[in-house]
Amino acid sequence: MSILWFLLIISISIFVHELGHYLAARVQGVGVKNFGVGFGPTLLKFERWGTTWRLNAIPLGGYAEIEGMMPGDTHGYARLSSLGKFFILVAGVVMNLLLAWGVLAALSSIQGIPQTRAEVTEVLPGSLAEQAGFKVGDRILRLNGEVLTSYDQVTRFRQSTGEKVFVVLRDGAEVTIRFNWDNTQTRLGIVYRAELVGYTRINFFQGFARAIGETVVAVPRFVQEFVGSMARILSGQQAQGVAGPVGIVSITGQAAQQGLGTLVGLLAAINLSLAVFNLLPIPGLDGGRILVLIANALSGGRIKPETEARLTYAGFVFLILLIVLVTINDIRNLSGG
Repeated sequence: MSILWFLLIISISIFVHELGHYLAARVQGVGVKNFGVGFGPTLLKFERWGTTWRLNAIPLGGYAEIEGMMPGDTHGYARLSSLGKFFILVAGVVMNLLLAWGVLAALSSIQGIPQTRAEVTEVLPGSLAEQAGFKVGDRILRLNGEVLTSYDQVTRFRQSTGEKVFVVLRDGAEVTIRFNWDNTQTRLGIVYRAELVGYTRINFFQGFARAIGETVVAVPRFVQEFVGSMARILSGQQAQGVAGPVGIVSITGQAAQQGLGTLVGLLAAINLSLAVFNLLPIPGLDGGRILVLIANALSGGRIKPETEARLTYAGFVFLILLIVLVTINDIRNLSGG
C-alpha cells in the first residue's frame, strides 16, 4: 500500500510541475507536442488541444515537449524573448509551490496546525547522544532556550557549531542535556518520533501566508542540508538529510499509518522539495536552464544551443548517478548500515 500512495503522490507532483510548463507555453502561443507523466512504455494516451497526453510505466519523472526547444529551432520557444522563456522555465516550480502552499493552508484551516514534540524512541550505543545523556522516552521541549513546536525542529542543532543545550521531559521532570556539535559527526545518534500535543486552527489565508513564510525560512536550511548530505554521499559516507525513491516509499508508509492528514502533508512537503530541487543550478534541471538563459542574455547570446544541449546531457548523466547513489544511501539507512 505504501508504494501505491507513493506513486499517487509522485504522479500528482510531477503532473502539476509539468502542467506549469505546459500552461506557460500555451498562453504565449507556443505548442506542446507531448505531455507525459513517467518514462518508458506508454500505458495510456489520448489527443487533446494539439497535445498527446501520456501516462507512462515508470512514474519517476515527466516532460512537456515544448516546440522550439531543440538546437537550431527558430519557432515556438526559440522565438520568445528572454522573459517569455524564463516564464516557461520557472512555471513548473511556481505550480509546485502553489500546490504545496494551498495544501498546507487547507490543512491549517480544516485540521489545524499540529503541535508536536519529539519523543526519543532509541539511543544508538556509543553515539554522541548516549554520551550526552539522552534516554529512551525523553520528550524534547527546548533547544538553546527556544521552545520547539514541531518534532522536526530537532535538527536545528545542525545549523551551527558549538555547545547545544536540550531540555527534555523525563519522568515528569525537566532535564538539561549539553553537548558540543562540531559538524564532523555524521549523526547525533537518536531516533525519535512525533508525539502529538494538539492542533491550532487558523483560516485559509492565514495558513497560506504562514506556508509562504515557513518556506522562505526553510529554503536556506534545505539547500545547506542537501549540499552537505550530497557531499557526504559522494565521498562514500552515509547521510540522513536526503531521501531518494526508496527512502520516500518508507516515509510514505509511515505517513499512511498516521492517517490521511499526514499523507496530504507529505504531498505538500514533496512539492516544496521538488520546487527547491528544480531551482538548483544543475544542467538538466529548470535552475540549470534558467542559469544558461541568464548567462546568454548577459553575454549577448554567446552560448550556442549545441553547447546548452551538451550541458543538459551531462546534467542528466549526473542526475542519474545521483539517483543511484541516493538509493544506495536509502538502503543503508533503512538497514541501519
